[in-house]
Amino acid sequence: MVSFIKPYALDPFVGHLATPITTSAFTRAYLRLLPAYRPNLTPLARGTEIGFTHGYFLFGPFYGYGPLRPADILHSQAIVPFSSALLATIVLVVILTVALSIYGQVTHEIYEGALLVQILNRKTKTEKAKVFLDGQDELKTLVGWQKFAQGFLRGGVIGSITAAALVYGYAINSSFLDSSF
Repeated sequence: MVSFIKPYALDPFVGHLATPITTSAFTRAYLRLLPAYRPNLTPLARGTEIGFTHGYFLFGPFYGYGPLRPADILHSQAIVPFSSALLATIVLVVILTVALSIYGQVTHEIYEGALLVQILNRKTKTEKAKVFLDGQDELKTLVGWQKFAQGFLRGGVIGSITAAALVYGYAINSSFLDSSF
């Protein structure tokens, strides 16, 4: 019988098993479409897209399972469950943004702030721009990571407001349709 699971690149010391799912072309193509791996995307746009997705999907659990969730169908259009879920989602997005900022500050300040590294890496702004155009990831710098965190906050707030508006509009329309018949 043929074994479908074997060591990655036939090296048993890598610590990764090559399965038909992890090594398929479909999986690689899907992962390349995610904003974390998509090429030619600025950190601000990358953060906005990831933040929008997080804000959009974090609203649902706070609305459906939060302590101020709607108790029954008749009161499902009350503004309190929507506003409390929206506020909780925005607060969580702000906490995640602070965590992203702290991570970026701690990770990249060590390498960019050291005097020896600054002396060795003296480049003009045009040389740095050329390096980023040649394909080096801008997220590996402190400024790029700060832009990513700004985009994450902006996208997270917009995503949570969008989700709240859609759920509130659905609640109003469903209660209106139920009462008209």
